[in-house]
Amino acid sequence: LLFLFSATSSAASAQCPANIDFELGDFTNWECWVGHTFDLGGKNAIIWDAPGLPVPPALYPDRFQMLSTFPGNGRDPFGHFPVNCPNGSGHSIKLGNDMGGNEAEGASYTFTIPAGQNQYTLIYNYAVVFQDPGHPDYQQPRLQIEIFNLTDANRIDCSSFDFIASSGLPGFYLSTTNNTGTPVWCKNWSATSINLDGLAGKTIRLFFKTADCVFSQHFGYAYVDVNTECSSSFTGATYCPDDAFINVTAPFGYQKYTWWDAGFTTILGNTQTLNFTPPPTSGTTVAVALEPYAGYGCLDTLYANLFDTRTVQSMAGPDTTSCNNA
Repeated sequence: LLFLFSATSSAASAQCPANIDFELGDFTNWECWVGHTFDLGGKNAIIWDAPGLPVPPALYPDRFQMLSTFPGNGRDPFGHFPVNCPNGSGHSIKLGNDMGGNEAEGASYTFTIPAGQNQYTLIYNYAVVFQDPGHPDYQQPRLQIEIFNLTDANRIDCSSFDFIASSGLPGFYLSTTNNTGTPVWCKNWSATSINLDGLAGKTIRLFFKTADCVFSQHFGYAYVDVNTECSSSFTGATYCPDDAFINVTAPFGYQKYTWWDAGFTTILGNTQTLNFTPPPTSGTTVAVALEPYAGYGCLDTLYANLFDTRTVQSMAGPDTTSCNNA
């Protein structure tokens, strides 16, 4: 049987800004920042080092790491999750390290949504590792994610949030291989969608920031990736007419999945992978409602298109005559 899961349609991919997904294997079109984190009057503040300009990531190889799925970079030593994002991409990045020093790192990407593209969705993925020295929240190691509409000068709040070391946050677990003398909390890869519908022509900035605690001893770092798709549609499965069944897989990392038929009248399933036995009619569209962990992302709905790829109708164009009339 042939099954191809969650392949991306070329129409969706063509809308994406170049290398927003790190698939060039470098930081082309990204800006990288280094600085320090401080307690300013009871509030956490990240201040980029003077003169406050982007830096070449190659100058800080321990704070900006490009990761490659092939051959792979193994597992995180504290969280034991794969450091390469499991979204099927070839490259992810690691921000920060396990050194402390009240250091802060940032990676930002600024782009303009094409005119006329009023349906536009991004999905980013993240995993984090934080020491938990028990400081007040504003002094703790953290990951900050900021999605900003620069044109209208407003933050897209449901996709922007802070993570700090805390056992109370959804998805966190305590490291079992930790010899630092301080508890280390980890969160496996999760995904969050950014719904940018209706923002054609607007300039958007993605900004991922990591920071140690505001003192000098305790570290925090994160892994980040952005999916290649920039559309609410994806090719959910392709199959042959005689296949007994197909599986359709939604993006990973959400707390809850609800699959619907195209008319939103019938719930088809509640897991990340939806099974059809036998396969449906070619051209069927199904929808999946994605629910992130509470307080850490936006509700969103994506659409999967199912195609029979073996039944082919050729279209060679009109008959023509060769120049020698043969």
